[in-house]
Amino acid sequence: MSACCAPTCATASSSTSPASSRDYPPGGRLMRTVSRTAFFAALSALCACVGRSESRIGTPAVPLVVLVSPAHAPSGDTEPLRVLEYLLSSQSGLSVVVQAAATPADAIELFGRRMADAGILTLDEALLAKEEYGVRFDLQVLRGKGDKEYDAVILVKAKNKAKSVSELKGKPFGFVDPYSVSGFLLPAQHLKKAGVEVESEFLGGHAKALQALLEGGVAAIATYEDAAKSKGVRILAKTGVVPNEPVAFRKGLRPEKREALMKAMKALADSEEGRKALLAVAGITGFGPVEDGAYRGVHESLQEAEKTVYDLVPGGDEIRRLNQPYVDVR
Repeated sequence: MSACCAPTCATASSSTSPASSRDYPPGGRLMRTVSRTAFFAALSALCACVGRSESRIGTPAVPLVVLVSPAHAPSGDTEPLRVLEYLLSSQSGLSVVVQAAATPADAIELFGRRMADAGILTLDEALLAKEEYGVRFDLQVLRGKGDKEYDAVILVKAKNKAKSVSELKGKPFGFVDPYSVSGFLLPAQHLKKAGVEVESEFLGGHAKALQALLEGGVAAIATYEDAAKSKGVRILAKTGVVPNEPVAFRKGLRPEKREALMKAMKALADSEEGRKALLAVAGITGFGPVEDGAYRGVHESLQEAEKTVYDLVPGGDEIRRLNQPYVDVR
């Protein structure tokens, strides 16, 4: 699903009057779900109409755009994004729109096109956006009781008597997809180091992997630690620690606007409506500062697996190819 928002060329003022969680002002209007073509057309039209000069970003005519990964966007419900839109606008003093990208590649490329100013992206999307477009990491997503990281794990059924991953040899094993850090990269390395070959299946999502395990379609799955709270499963092994994703800020966004948005984002957890909206976006409970070297371990794991950040995102190689300088080899 791709829920997107983009203002029209007409100037619209952002209301900051009090509103209930059921009646948010249209100041940062969230459009209904549109196709990828319409998504780019709307944003391109915005840039063509008024121009996204740095001095005008954050005004009603040229709102500051906060992008949400398609993996994080609440499925079938645009209300949480509307709430975030309103709260960020009222807290920052800027006109802000919040929109969901159509695809992981779009979530990255919009920074390169200067159509996105900040982004709540997945870890892999954020790392690639930094590699290609130099986005800044000034905040980090918090979950639970302020947790900045989580464990990648291998789960089996609770009644499974296996004591180590060696007992999974030759059995059907469910990975999330080839781009997931907790659902593929770390567990695949763990199994390789243990000398265990399994019958790999990519199941297309953490929830689908858990369902396959519970239904007996696979003997074990790779996922994140919270999935172990589900009834009928247990952790067989922990495969590594994964830092929560950073909030990406576009290179070139004026410091005072970045600081105002950061302050507003950190204040979201101060209200019940803000907390509820954040939880709907990938279970976020708040935002905190990013520590130096927070993502070094991920890069080291990629190097060890002979992969790059381009291998973590569908279409990553195409993004790299398009951004390479043209070389005439005739």
